[in-house]
Amino acid sequence: MLRWATENASDPATAAADWLARDIDPNIRSAADMVSSPFIPLSTLKRAKNVFKTLLVAGETAEDRLLGANLYVMSIAAALVFHDVRISRQSSRALRRALRRVLEDTTVPEMVHETAYRAISLLDQQGERDDPIAYDVDD
Repeated sequence: MLRWATENASDPATAAADWLARDIDPNIRSAADMVSSPFIPLSTLKRAKNVFKTLLVAGETAEDRLLGANLYVMSIAAALVFHDVRISRQSSRALRRALRRVLEDTTVPEMVHETAYRAISLLDQQGERDDPIAYDVDD
């Protein structure tokens, strides 16, 4: 645990997000891994979406809220890319806009960018129909 804390000490927002990800699933190494791995169960991504939405809304700093926004939309993107399920009622246009902001963020790991690209591609294939393969929305 101490090694993890020292690895993330230079970026408190990322350390907090990684801690939240581990709280959701102790087997996950980081929040970035959670939203970029095809092996994360859909139920975990749904919990992550809700947790990161809270960080987006109630984050202590602007950096916390931005990270919350990125991880929130990436939880939605990961469900779409890896499970063919939409876990949000947001429009495709709104999701694409949020995913493009993730791609513009140079601090986001490349593996997360790759998932964002794939999600945008899937949303583009759907057009403006907003009818993904399946919806599974709790909120």
